[in-house]
Amino acid sequence: MDKYEKWFQELSDRLKNGDRFGLRMNVEGEGKFKDFQGEHEIPELKLFIENARKENIEDLTVRDANSEKSIISEF
Repeated sequence: MDKYEKWFQELSDRLKNGDRFGLRMNVEGEGKFKDFQGEHEIPELKLFIENARKENIEDLTVRDANSEKSIISEF
């Protein structure tokens, strides 16, 4: 399982558990967060992760209700 599959697994599990969060690909310059909330957004999450893979993104930033943290530190 590569890092993109791990990201998808971890984040889709969070959606299944009712978590709400925003994701941003870490690239040069400031990007906008894409918000995800609810299990129905898992297909959109899959597309987001597939795009990260295509662009060889090394890190994602997860923004949730409590803090902002880098998901790369979770793996």
